[in-house]
Amino acid sequence: MDPERLFSLLKNVIDTMPALHGAPTLERVQWLARASALVEASPNSSEGKRFRDAMDLLASKNYMSDENAAAVAVKSILIRTFAMAELNAPAGSQGTYIPAGNAFDALAAISKVFSEASRSLLVVDPYADEKLFTDFVPTAPEAISLQVLSDAATCKPSFAPAVARWKAQYTTVRPLEARLAPPRVLHDRLIVVDDTTVWIVTQSFNALAQRASASVAKFDPEPGKLKLDAYRDIWNQATPI
Repeated sequence: MDPERLFSLLKNVIDTMPALHGAPTLERVQWLARASALVEASPNSSEGKRFRDAMDLLASKNYMSDENAAAVAVKSILIRTFAMAELNAPAGSQGTYIPAGNAFDALAAISKVFSEASRSLLVVDPYADEKLFTDFVPTAPEAISLQVLSDAATCKPSFAPAVARWKAQYTTVRPLEARLAPPRVLHDRLIVVDDTTVWIVTQSFNALAQRASASVAKFDPEPGKLKLDAYRDIWNQATPI
């Protein structure tokens, strides 16, 4: 497996890690199987057997016998494997880690992703407010199509007025379309560049890296395509502002 793909898949697996304590679930067993396959495929594959042993314990009915040790082993092996993959991955695929309190680094990370767009940007944020338009969207190139999708129940009161003012000021220079999805449908913060490349943002834009560390990372193409298809369906059914 090439280094960029391994890095991306490991990042996605870590981002979707389920609870490792308690009675075994189908979600956990499936996740452990994917994680184990990636550990085996990595240059650090010597840890594959240790991971399988811990995985088998967490997936068994006897999980309580040494649950904590098994969970710690799974996490530590996976993080070490990810760290090695990060060293080998091309710089452009690694994304950005943003320490808590580094507001300028947050702006720079988002601006870097936005700048890659040549045709369109779709931004998904269930908790969007005016800060998305005052701080982040202005860093996108002019003349591209801007789309923003938020949640009808959780977007902030300042979101709709900010959309209206943006449209009134920029009209065709920075064309914008904003929509509201039905309540509780959105579960991610995403940036979609040119309707092809999907980036995941771990926090909403209105509080990005303010109180806790955040990251911006590129989805692997295959799960990214599935994610994009799902959100395009949501977009098509959402209510225009």
